[in-house]
Amino acid sequence: MRFRPLLHVAVLAVAVAAPRVSFAQFQAPTDAELKMTADPKAPGADAVYLYREEMQDDNLGFRTVYERIKVLTEKGKELATVRLSYQRRFSFGDRENDRDIENHANDVSRETGGFEIAAISGRTIHADGTVIPMTTTAADLVDVKKGGNQMNTMTFNLPSVEVGSILEYRYQLRLDVKRFLMPPPLWQVQQPYYVHKAHFRFTPNTLYAPSTQASGIGGGYMTDGHGQALTDLLATPHLPNPKSLARDPLGNYQLDVADVPAIPKEAYAPPLESQIQQVNFYYSATFVQKEYWQRQMQYWLKDANQYTNSSGAVKNAADELTSGAGTPLDKAKKLYDVVQKLENTDYSSKSGFRFYSSNVPAGSVDKVLENKSGDSMQIALLYLALVRAAGLNARPERIASRDRHIFTVDFLNDNQLDAVVVGITIDGKEIVVDPGEKFAPFQTLGWAHSGAGGVAMTADGKIETVFTPVPPNTDNTQVRVGKLTVNPDGTVAGTLRVGFVGQEALHWRQLALKTEAANLNQEMEHLLRSKAPDGVELHLDRIAALDDPTKQLVAVVTVTGPLATHAGSHLVLPRLFFDTKTANPFPSADVRMLPVDMHYPAQEQEQITYVLPAGYAVEGTPADANTKWLENAAYQLRSKVDAGTITTVRILARGFTMLDAKDYGALRNFYDQVAVSDRQQIVLTMAKAGGQ
Repeated sequence: MRFRPLLHVAVLAVAVAAPRVSFAQFQAPTDAELKMTADPKAPGADAVYLYREEMQDDNLGFRTVYERIKVLTEKGKELATVRLSYQRRFSFGDRENDRDIENHANDVSRETGGFEIAAISGRTIHADGTVIPMTTTAADLVDVKKGGNQMNTMTFNLPSVEVGSILEYRYQLRLDVKRFLMPPPLWQVQQPYYVHKAHFRFTPNTLYAPSTQASGIGGGYMTDGHGQALTDLLATPHLPNPKSLARDPLGNYQLDVADVPAIPKEAYAPPLESQIQQVNFYYSATFVQKEYWQRQMQYWLKDANQYTNSSGAVKNAADELTSGAGTPLDKAKKLYDVVQKLENTDYSSKSGFRFYSSNVPAGSVDKVLENKSGDSMQIALLYLALVRAAGLNARPERIASRDRHIFTVDFLNDNQLDAVVVGITIDGKEIVVDPGEKFAPFQTLGWAHSGAGGVAMTADGKIETVFTPVPPNTDNTQVRVGKLTVNPDGTVAGTLRVGFVGQEALHWRQLALKTEAANLNQEMEHLLRSKAPDGVELHLDRIAALDDPTKQLVAVVTVTGPLATHAGSHLVLPRLFFDTKTANPFPSADVRMLPVDMHYPAQEQEQITYVLPAGYAVEGTPADANTKWLENAAYQLRSKVDAGTITTVRILARGFTMLDAKDYGALRNFYDQVAVSDRQQIVLTMAKAGGQ
């Protein structure tokens, strides 16, 4: 469940009464619904939504959700367990603890509030019409708690579920702080399962009225966190027919839909938030795109400049740390190395959960420098302060992390911008660094921050849209090298080294911060075994340079066990050691609905030498392969036979990050060719006695 920043009530002259809310009543099932065993509109589906309803009334501060689901298979029974994630507690007025909510007006000091889920009811209806009401109590567990913020998950189970049952439940989400208003809704029209019918209704707050915002008449008005009157209620419908979103004479928004296909379950899909059918509502101080982003960045920079305005400690540190640096680039690198060594608290939590926000924290960068610790935002802003103190021309760039959502400039909501990178202009060219990404080498951005959109301010104070650099595939490389001795019985023994550069190295180093060493080693062994031939034993000896991002991360593994098979007087070996059993990673599909998101360009290299058993030689010369798919990808495979050895080299380079759905067929064809070449074999022949 996704929540929006709460809206500040600047003036409230008359209290709004909150009468008891009447939920949608449970519906009597039809004979057709009870007898349904499969759905021709959703062939093979495990379940379907018969009906969904979402109702939000901002005057009463609640949102209700009502769902009826038909279970069609054993797997569909899993939907009897309902998990609702929500923000149970949040803090206002303390920017240091503010995560995922906007800063609010200065007259709000350390006020806390939150959401609660209540009025849960449900039942199961069997195919024969028997009704079993839910009597168990929902469990509410804390996912993560940080400062004044807390994320919870509430779980409840519908009883006695069978294949053919209808699951029916409803619940209410309430805001338990009176001073603030419900965030406007996000209607997720498309669901993981086919939806037969759905109804949505949104009643905006009566404090909002464009005609009264300027004067504040009518008892009150709404402002954002900067005191701006919210003069526009905007909606961005991502629907096949946007005109189906209607507004009645009372100002309520309504949407009725039918026959909504399930969210595509496609491999390598980008964040679904920007792809699926939905309607976003939001209040805004302006509907003019450029004006909105100009204002938001000005407000944010005011806070950021205040936060990075050091009392002198940062200037002294910058002078000391850059002493002896010959060029501006050297200064930038030295300072980057320093902040990377600080404790990044976003990576110290074993839960793996982060409150994403690009809000400026409270206090000053002096505190981060003194404590040698901070979260990603604090460390990024400390670096910004240091490079500026060292005399470099630097600016912050607010971006949307690509693992969560794709930046949309015409969606006038700056909560999209959940991360900050730093742009430094050296010799007239801007380089972008990611100091808040733990273990990211200089000029290496975490993959979610590369190719990411956002906004920044130019030197003359104008807003501009930015897109962070995408690295070449050579920056993200996995290299596998080694020598294996083949014995006459077909077993092998030897040592291989697997090196990681770029994003894969970054992944393993960050994982090491969140897991025990033994678990990390198991994860690495599992990865390598999944790529090795069946039957061969791989044992991880060590992982080198795990905590040094300036070096290649290397996994050293020993290999033993059967590899070659006997065929008369022949031994048959896989030509490659890794990837010989890997099928095309892209599933067959008649139609691809979503783009292909590979996160980052990458390259794989393998060079394995087989030392042949005495008396054996390679039969024939393995054919080389050289396949290229436009500028998107390339594959090379070649072998060299020497006296007593054969060395095979494989290179697979992928140059794209995101690929349009229409190119999926060509992508599959390329990887089909790769898979065929990867499965080639080498035949070793035993020399005949007497040279015959």
